[in-house]
Amino acid sequence: MYPHDKLDWQTSRLEKRLAEASDDVSARLEYASLALSRAAFHGGGEMWFNRALTAARRALQEDPGSPRALAVAGHALAGMERLEPATRYLDEAMRAGPDRPEVHLAMGVMYELRGERHQAIRAFEAACRLSPESWEAHHHLGRALWNRATELGRPTRLVERAQFHSVRALRLGASPELSGELLYRLGVTAMHLGRFTEAHKIFLRLADDETWKIKSEYFLGLVSYQLGKYKNAVLYLRQHADHVGENAQVLGRIAMAYLQLGEIAKGREACNRALALEPGDLQARWTLGCALLEEDRRDEATRLFKEILAEAPNHAAAFAELVRIRTASSDLRWLRAALRAEVTNLDRLPPSTAPSDARASTRSRISTLLRAIAEVEAQSDNKRGDVDATRAILETLDLTTDEGLRFQLWEAALDLVGSRRARTLTSALDNPGHFYAARTGREILSLASLLPEKYLTKGLNVGEDDLRRAAVDRHGPAHDVAKHREAVEHERREARAWQALLLLSIGARQDRASRNLLLRWASEADKDLAAAAQAALVVMGDTEAITSLRQHAHGAAATHLVDAIVAQVAPPRAHYHARAVSDDPSAVCSTCGRRGSEVGHVMVGGDATVCDVCMADLARTRSDHATDDADARCALTGRSALDSRGLYVYRGIGICREVLDQSLGLLEREEVDRYLAVF
Repeated sequence: MYPHDKLDWQTSRLEKRLAEASDDVSARLEYASLALSRAAFHGGGEMWFNRALTAARRALQEDPGSPRALAVAGHALAGMERLEPATRYLDEAMRAGPDRPEVHLAMGVMYELRGERHQAIRAFEAACRLSPESWEAHHHLGRALWNRATELGRPTRLVERAQFHSVRALRLGASPELSGELLYRLGVTAMHLGRFTEAHKIFLRLADDETWKIKSEYFLGLVSYQLGKYKNAVLYLRQHADHVGENAQVLGRIAMAYLQLGEIAKGREACNRALALEPGDLQARWTLGCALLEEDRRDEATRLFKEILAEAPNHAAAFAELVRIRTASSDLRWLRAALRAEVTNLDRLPPSTAPSDARASTRSRISTLLRAIAEVEAQSDNKRGDVDATRAILETLDLTTDEGLRFQLWEAALDLVGSRRARTLTSALDNPGHFYAARTGREILSLASLLPEKYLTKGLNVGEDDLRRAAVDRHGPAHDVAKHREAVEHERREARAWQALLLLSIGARQDRASRNLLLRWASEADKDLAAAAQAALVVMGDTEAITSLRQHAHGAAATHLVDAIVAQVAPPRAHYHARAVSDDPSAVCSTCGRRGSEVGHVMVGGDATVCDVCMADLARTRSDHATDDADARCALTGRSALDSRGLYVYRGIGICREVLDQSLGLLEREEVDRYLAVF
């Protein structure tokens, strides 16, 4: 897009040419582009922006409608932060040359300086489309995407896009003056995407560059910490501190590395030094609180965490530690009071779409408290502990009008009751000969998802000795043999009902690994228990078992019961892993009919195939296709709107957000992977 090679030689050549023919418009425009390149991409600064502007204006005197000259003039003015005249030039350039990439690049620069990040990204994207082999547009787009991602809490897709365009700029031969910035951005994005090994390699290379050495040492410390190399983390962070001087941020991170190494005293000392430099540093204060906890100084740690929350109510880490302290001491009263306070506070907060807004922080704290209450209840030996914990949650339902939160609280209360009862039932399943009963079996069926399959299987073992013992224990000694036999027969019916309900419970868990057990019971057990096993297979979605169950029910004139089961039990919707396929002529897009050989790739999964062309069209118009229909499913993965970040119905085909992002980012991720693999 702009000249970058042999700039000194080209500058001398053009200056000589213009000295000989000052009215040479072509040379004047070439010189303007070269000057802009030196200013914007080679560290030339304001002097070269001025030269670019002067040359562009001279060229415009001869050709007022030249889109390239208008773009250079506007870009140069934007580079000098003279935005009002820059806007006039660039608006005229857009009218004169809407298809020229340098015009869109300059517009993006202007939008960025005006703080209009979204418009800047769109302008840089247009420049990339119009000139895909120009590294300048990729460099600017990568930087704009990273800045936007930082504003929005670094969502994965934006970070991935920023990383890709940084790699593209590097591959296309970005100027040496900008390669350090691009590598730095690549390292930071890799770190935020969890690619710590690659980030470590990138920052190691940057550490050899004097310009980036100091920043690289800091990030090498952070990456080493994430890789579990805590001694290296301390080493790099200390090297960074030696260059910039000790500061609270670095000392706080050094302290956390010491805590991971088990050197609590050194960690506490580093925290104290950090707080001596900056008493209000929250990271250092939180780390000091963690060190105090490790030394079992809970009262001091509690006081410190409270002070942090008093100054920064949204400090999630301090709140989590405070809750952990109360959970360890089973302080249900405190947890109950905290939950009431947070639920009450939610309705008072203004709505916001920011990723770190107060409502989101409050919801996060409520989730933390609900988990803590469940943990306290699970550790309680008090048989009425579930009642107390459940009441602690249910009494907050009327404190909020937020239906989403009310539903979350109701679910949490039900989970507490179910978990407590499931633990009790586990004991019964562990000793089925003493505890089998049809009533208990029905309760087990209602809580099947909370009971481990191994206990359900063990609970099936009820023998004749168990029946005879239960006949005496439950009915008392019988002097009449007939009555004793009647009692044994009653217990046999109870045991068979118990076993049938356990078989149904195994089926209700939808665990495919249990299918062989049910098949064995269906083929080896007596007719009635075999029917129960077949019914369990039907519940699991086994269509072959329906025929066998109908045959069994036909003799008892009960086929209507089988029909009722089949009507209520839909085959389970499997979750598939969508995969990308390239150059497969047999793959046909379910939405447009294109073959795999006609497109870049197709996404295949479940019972659908969607090409990248349709995915791109969906991405552009996703708001028109979004759905929150609970019955709608992604045809490629089986996901519903409830277990996906977004669901769209495009030309009758359900497509979830995860597959859409996978398709859009496929080629980008492949190029990034190739670049990082040989880094």
